[in-house]
Amino acid sequence: MKIVVVHGTEHRGSTYNICQLFLQKLQSEASETTEFFLPKDMPDFCRGCSSCFTIGEEACPHYDRVNPISRAVEKADLIIFTSPVYVFHASGQMKTLLDHFGFRWMGTPS
Repeated sequence: MKIVVVHGTEHRGSTYNICQLFLQKLQSEASETTEFFLPKDMPDFCRGCSSCFTIGEEACPHYDRVNPISRAVEKADLIIFTSPVYVFHASGQMKTLLDHFGFRWMGTPS
């Protein structure tokens, strides 16, 4: 099983340690585990240019940073998103990454 973990912060506190305990439980089933740490692996805010919708994801100005995460997620059997709770929500870094994936869930305007 291929596992991809996207951490919503680089801090290795409680949330990180809970995730590591979970991964240890899955160790016998995991053939590959890939971890990404935000913002280090994807620091750029979505510009709202809509290029990913109208032209394609390759047209995103941050494609070089988003693509490795996107491809890993596509190939994964299990995707784990971790984030400490900041003001009742996920970290801003996690929201930033998910904004870059908006084209995957929203239809292309005609």
